[in-house]
Amino acid sequence: MEYQIYGNTVRSADAISTTVIDWDDFRKFAKVGDTIREPSRTLTITEKVYESTASGQNFVIHIYAQ
Repeated sequence: MEYQIYGNTVRSADAISTTVIDWDDFRKFAKVGDTIREPSRTLTITEKVYESTASGQNFVIHIYAQ
């Protein structure tokens, strides 16, 4: 899956379709190996880590990309 988020301006390049989602959905649906295309760079998600909150009732998702 490819995510392209440019704030209020979203553009498709060539035949690539653009998907705009909020950060909560991004953290849920992003998978290791997905790419993130920004106007100045392309990142690949290398790791997705789930961390329990101090209360243990919720969790935080950390996305690492390079």
